[in-house]
Amino acid sequence: MTKIKIVTDSTAGLTPEEVAKYNIHILPLTVEIDGETYNATDIEPAEFMAKMAASKQLPKSSQPAIGNIVALFEELTADGSEVLAIHLTEKLSGTVLTAQQAADMVDGKVTVIDSDYIARALAFQVIEAAKMAKTGTNTVEDILTKISSIRAKTKLYICVVTLENLIKGGRVGRMQGIIGSLLNIKLIAKLQDGALVEEAKIRSKKKTMDYLVDVLKAETKKVKEFNVVHANGLQMAEEIRAHAKEIFHLPEVLLLNADSVISTHAGNGAFAMIYYTE
Repeated sequence: MTKIKIVTDSTAGLTPEEVAKYNIHILPLTVEIDGETYNATDIEPAEFMAKMAASKQLPKSSQPAIGNIVALFEELTADGSEVLAIHLTEKLSGTVLTAQQAADMVDGKVTVIDSDYIARALAFQVIEAAKMAKTGTNTVEDILTKISSIRAKTKLYICVVTLENLIKGGRVGRMQGIIGSLLNIKLIAKLQDGALVEEAKIRSKKKTMDYLVDVLKAETKKVKEFNVVHANGLQMAEEIRAHAKEIFHLPEVLLLNADSVISTHAGNGAFAMIYYTE
């Protein structure tokens, strides 16, 4: 059976251990801050958050250059392998569209998929794809069927503590009316059909946590994987992590720093709870 190689982008937030274990290839997005450009995989979260706090302007994120994507696809397919590239939702970045353009430019077989998600919700699909590819007994179609099932059972809720970055970056989707006097409100949004959709606007940290805990308690299906990601929002991230472990009787819940691209748009203090069910 033809070997399958898995590609994703840096917004998946994969750990170095996961990348190595499953032999996943990462296309880094870039961020520009105060005239300096960094690969999202090269700058440490704490360093980036400090630079963003000190900067007067919102950092600018950019998708991978098409030439870099073409070069990676050509390298990976040179030995006759197939490539499955799984990327963040097209509604938040043009990366998946550029990857498709790149796939059309190479001779090898490359399948490009929009995950409809970002961060660890993207990682869930990528890791499962890589596990299946590693066995050598699955086709790309087999993998697509499985990750489509995971995608349908995935939920991502994000709590944005300051809306300034979201508004400046134009990533608010259907929430464009939230301006001015609401800047001090904590926004809870859900990633739905690839776009951020407002769930609630809450003023206090306690009420925010109560809302999210109620969301978890209302989940009727068995949770298979639960991750928490934060952008300098460790305190609330740890709190929701503890609640998730208790509510779902989970032995472990990964707590990870958001990558710099996500931090740029979500802003300081943001955190997300991301999970999928049986």
